[in-house]
Amino acid sequence: MWTPFKHFFNTQDPPPDSRPTDSYFEKLLRYIPADIVAAYLTLDGVLRSQLHNPNWLPWTVFGVLFFLTPFYVVFMKTDPPGFAPSKNFHWVASLFAFTVWVFALDGSFAQTFGWYNPVYGSILLVITTLILPIAERLFIKLVPNTIPGTTPGGKDPAKKEGDDHHTPDKK
Repeated sequence: MWTPFKHFFNTQDPPPDSRPTDSYFEKLLRYIPADIVAAYLTLDGVLRSQLHNPNWLPWTVFGVLFFLTPFYVVFMKTDPPGFAPSKNFHWVASLFAFTVWVFALDGSFAQTFGWYNPVYGSILLVITTLILPIAERLFIKLVPNTIPGTTPGGKDPAKKEGDDHHTPDKK
């Protein structure tokens, strides 16, 4: 299968706290560090409570948190800390998810651009929740579903090679 940016992303591991049953929205939120979300919501609330703010101030808050996001992903939320090829998808996805999330909240974008409409943020948020799982599927190493007591290939580890007959349980 053709995968763009093959050498940049290499084989990726899934997010450490992801589960196969996660919804797309839950997966999107997992890419944005909770510390960054909390910081943005707090600072956005402070800025909105003021009567007059210069246009550059909300953009500065967004820019600083945007810059910090990949560092939080690779140093604070993963082990071992640091940038590595196996983390590239996660920090790129976190930047994308954070930007879309802020756009959907109508913070800096609404204050600066006259064309902004909250419906655009909602549409972009839905589209992003559909795109990220596809990108995740393309770039992240998937572990096949397993049946309890079997290995990822579906083989029973207790069963020896060539032992194809089934022994019924004795009652």
